[in-house]
Order: sequence, then C-alpha cells, then structure tokens
Amino acid sequence: MTALRSPDSAVDNLRMILHDVFAGRPGAQQLLDDVTRELTGRTVVHPDQDLRPRRFVLRRRTDVSGVSGTGDVADGVLWPDGTAAVRWRGEHPSTVVWDRGQASVELIHGHQGSTTIEWLDDETGAAIPVPTDEQPLALRRAVDRAMFTDPPCPSCGRKTACPCGVSRHDARVDSVLAAVVRWLPAQRSEAG
Repeated sequence: MTALRSPDSAVDNLRMILHDVFAGRPGAQQLLDDVTRELTGRTVVHPDQDLRPRRFVLRRRTDVSGVSGTGDVADGVLWPDGTAAVRWRGEHPSTVVWDRGQASVELIHGHQGSTTIEWLDDETGAAIPVPTDEQPLALRRAVDRAMFTDPPCPSCGRKTACPCGVSRHDARVDSVLAAVVRWLPAQRSEAG
C-alpha cells in the first residue's frame, strides 16, 4: 500500500492511492481526472490535449465603488484548467488568480452586471476577428470611448462618483451621438 506523505494535500494523497490501485486499467486516468475536478474544481490538462487559454477584458459600465472607473478596467486569461488570472489596469495595478475561474471573477467583480467579461478569444482560444476596415473600427472605438467615459454630473460637474445621485443617462447618450456625428462627415466627404 502507498504510504501517505504529510507535505502533500489530501487530494494528492488520494490521487496517489487511486493511481496505485487503478494503474493500467482502462479509464484509470479519467477517474483520476474526475476526482481532481470534483474535489478541487480544476480540470486536469494533459500535454497531449490541444487546449488554449482565452483572453478577456473586464468591461465596467458603472463604477459602483468609485475606484476603478469605467471601460476596460482589467485584462484577464482563463486558463485551460479553469483557473482565471486578472490584471487590473490603472495607477495601482495588481494581479489576482482565481482557482474557481470565471465563476469567481463574475461573482466578485461583476457587481450585479455592472462589469462583464468580454472575450477576446473564442472557446478554442483563437482570437475573435477584429474588423479590418479602418472606418467601422474607428467608429466602434469612438462609440466605445463615449460609452465608457463617465460624462460630467449635470448637477455638480464631477466626472467621478458624486453624492448628487443625478442620472447621467442623457449626457451619455449625447456623448455617443456626438461621437457618431463627428465620424459621419468624414464618411460623406469620402463618398462625395
């Protein structure tokens, strides 16, 4: 019988025992992988599997804490084993690793939908195609910038969180429309 080693975790010891008991039997590796997934929440990734990490950004529409701002506030990677790593942008960047992956990122940082995960890669890890036509890309960037930049408070003029509690919805719509209008004349002059 396999002697248990104290420095290992209980999961490591259980995996050793299962390996000794089931080694060479059909499905033994799958059983070990299933035990690991059930006990730790992680998927075992083997060298012969063609799995790729997926990149994402955390896009914050509303800054409920008044700290991170809005827009793309963090960059992240979902690793093939289900672990997620997030690197915060800004003046004081930091990195956090979540063993429970996407579920933890959404639970801790989602703020009931104020922040969402926007995937940069598809489920296979391949980059999602970015439009190659410069003009639609420029328009998208202008609209994104307008959408994710806090407009000033109509009451006090602050661009950050303020105690006024006045809706900034109309100001945000105005910024998006202004971004689109600035882009359209360039289109008309090229067509004419």
